[in-house]
This record gives sequence, structure tokens and C-alpha cells, in this order.
Amino acid sequence: MNIWQLLHDQICGEGRKNEPDAADQRLIQAVREEEYQALRLSIGLRTLVLGAVAVMLTIELRWPLALSLYGYLGALAMSGWIQLWLRRPERERPWMHWAFPLVDMTVLVAAVVLPNPFDPYPLPPPMQLGFDTILYVVLFLVLSGLGQSARTVFFSTIAAIIAWTFGTLFILWQPGVSLGLSFDNITTMPVDERIRYILDPWSVRLGEFLPRLVLLAMIGLLLTVSVIRSRHLAARQVEAERARRNLSRHFSPHIAERISQMDDPVGQVKHIEAVVLFADLVGFTQISDRQQPAETIAMLRQVHQRLARAVADSRGTLDKYLGDGIMASFGTPDPGPHDASAGLQAARTMLREMDLLNAERRERGQPDLLLAVGLHFGPLTLGNIGDESRIEYALIGETVNVAHRLEQMTRELQASLCVSQSFIDKLAAETRGDTVIVRDLVMLRAQAIRGLRERMAVWVLPRGAAPDTAADTAASALSRPTIH
Repeated sequence: MNIWQLLHDQICGEGRKNEPDAADQRLIQAVREEEYQALRLSIGLRTLVLGAVAVMLTIELRWPLALSLYGYLGALAMSGWIQLWLRRPERERPWMHWAFPLVDMTVLVAAVVLPNPFDPYPLPPPMQLGFDTILYVVLFLVLSGLGQSARTVFFSTIAAIIAWTFGTLFILWQPGVSLGLSFDNITTMPVDERIRYILDPWSVRLGEFLPRLVLLAMIGLLLTVSVIRSRHLAARQVEAERARRNLSRHFSPHIAERISQMDDPVGQVKHIEAVVLFADLVGFTQISDRQQPAETIAMLRQVHQRLARAVADSRGTLDKYLGDGIMASFGTPDPGPHDASAGLQAARTMLREMDLLNAERRERGQPDLLLAVGLHFGPLTLGNIGDESRIEYALIGETVNVAHRLEQMTRELQASLCVSQSFIDKLAAETRGDTVIVRDLVMLRAQAIRGLRERMAVWVLPRGAAPDTAADTAASALSRPTIH
């Protein structure tokens, strides 16, 4: 979209061929609220500026010459506060964007061109159009830009040009005032003639009037484009943040951030070593068969909420929901120094949360839910699979399969947590051999893992055994610094 299209849309309003959806309506409402807050800032600064001008005029003109100008300053202040009252988002109307600027510029130019009734020795009227007086008009243009409304700035510019033109015509109608229409190059005039032409106090020179209108038009246009640009950038930022928020509903926050910054829709494949966690409800089918579908969905939401929070609190990545369970990883997409500790802490938190949930369920006469957790550490392949129209962030490798098998083995081992020897080795490397963190786990002899040729030693937390408080605290302390 080019700048002229943006100018048209921001000043005249975008087309209404398609009704905005709910998200767009919320965005429009948010923009209106921000415009109103910007208007409050603009009106507040206007009041301060008018107060400063009043003090300056009092010092420069003294009493009573400044008295008549107080009325104009008061009218400008009153106009600002009326705008603030009328232009609330719920009652703002399009006509307010041009009506108030026209009133403000009319009052401002009137203060410049109308004679001061308290001045016993008035200057020739054209001298009131000096360069310093038009700076007050420019000042009000700048203040209009603070309102973050391109339409207000644009109409303020038009109003300033109209008001200054009529103010100049009013001066021309005064007795004794002439219009300087010299189209000759004044640099070719003799010096004395040039000085008389430039300093003639009773002449309104076209060569000064037109450049000032052009100056007002250029400043107004630049301010309008600046406001449009800032609004466009803000809207893009809001859209990008909304896109990231939508991604975070399907991916963990740091994965969503990584995907949102990818130029290649499929991305690069990455090989790392990380921890994979599987958590699943035991006997879920039997429980769901005894209750209504709505009750089953409500139960799953409670479980998923607690499991997901445990992963997030340990800085892990929630890879996917698996019906009545989840798959998570620690050390993806970038490995950290305490990934195993974070995984163990997440598993302990999940089991503790299930105990709390079961206490609530027992009060309602509902059966307990049993959670099984498996943890494994090993090599993984990370990357997006799919095509340009739809992708899925995936973890692939034997490590995923082994972690899943360990979670399933908890049934026959009568355990709530089952971890591999490679996970324990990784944990030992992180803790420098400190055994406190695993002292509530029991090492079993090498077990046959479906899909693996060799047996694997596993460590379990027997079902019904309360997790060791010291071990839980140690795991929490180690996992806390893990940030990906």
C-alpha cells in the first residue's frame, strides 16, 4: 500500500465493502481508546502552552494591552476541554475532526488580526501578520499531531490555511492598506527602493503571504504523514503480537517466537540432545466410560491445565496434547545447562498437582486419577514438517519412543514415575554427582524396552510413595535457572 492510499484511508476512512470481524472491531476500539488518550495529552499540553503564552504576553505587553488577548486564550482553552468532553470514543462523530480545528484556527487568527481595543497607539494592520505570529498557528498544528489522528491534523492544516487567508483579507480591507504585487525580482531594485518595498508597514506583500501558506501546507502534510506512519507501525506491531499470541496457543512461547521470526516456512533441521517427557492418565478409558462427555472434557481441561503449567514453570516446551496426556521436552530448541533437572522438577510438580486435584475430587465423591510419567534423555531431530500451507513443529528420534515406552512401563512396574539410566547420567552431570535429587527413586535391574535391542536400567518412583521433600527442593533449585 503506497503513502497516497494510506493518506486517503486515514483521512477519508477505509472502504466498508466488508464488515470488520470481531478481532478487527476490537482493534478499532483499541485504536479509538488510544486516540482519546493521545487527545487528553494534547489538550493537557495545550493548556500548559496557553498558560505560558499568557505569562509571556503579560510580561511583553503589560497591563492592560494583554487583557484582550486573555479572552482569546481562554476561548482556546475552553475549546480544548469541550473537545475532550465530546470526543469520547463512544460518542465521537466524524464532523468533530474538522469542526474543532476550524474553531481553533479561527479564534487563533482572530487574536492576531483583530485590533486590540486597549491599545491607544495601534500599529499599521499589516504589521500584525509578522512572521512570529504565524508561529502560533504552526504551534497548534504540532499540538494537533499529538492527538494521533491523521484526519484531525489534515483538517487542522486546511483550517489554518483558510483562517490565515481570511485573516489576511481582513487586513487588506482596512483603510490605507495596499497589496504589494511586485512580480519583478526585487534583487534588481536599487537598495533604497528595495528597503522601502520590504519595510512598507502599510503593504501586504504577496511574496510573503503565499510562502507562508505553502509553509503551513508542507508542515501539515509532513505531520499528517508522520501520524499515519506511526499508526501504521503500531497496527503492524499489534497484528504481529496477535499472530504470536495465536501461535502460542499451538506452540510453547519460545517455539512460537522462533517460528514467527522464520523466513523459510519449513525452516532448518536441527540435531540436539534433550530431555523428553510423557505424562498420561492411567485407566482413563474406564473413568470416561462412567461419566458424561461434558464431564470428561472438564476433567481433561483440569488435568491439561496443571500439566501444562508444570512444564511452563520449569521452562520446558509443551510439544503436544495426547488425549489424556501430554508430550513435553526440555532443552528444545536450544539445550541448557539444567535440562534434566528441569524435566525432573516438572514431573514432580505434575505428581504433586495430581495429588491436589485428587483431594478436590474426593470431596466431590469422584474417583482418584493416576498419572504416569516417563523421562528419557538422548539425541533428537527438530524441525518443521509439512508444506508451505501447513506445518507442524516436530521432535523425531528414538529418544521420543523410549520416553513413551518408559511412561507405559509404569503400569507393570507399579510406579508413578519411570526414568532411564541415560537421564540419570545427565542428571548426575548437572548436579556433579549429588544424589539428594534422586534419593526417593529406586533403581531396578535392566528392563527390556520394546523397540530396543539391549535392556536398559530404569529408576522409578513407586506408586503411592510420597516424593522426597529434599529431593523435590533440590530439583527445583537446579531447574530454576534453565532459560531457553
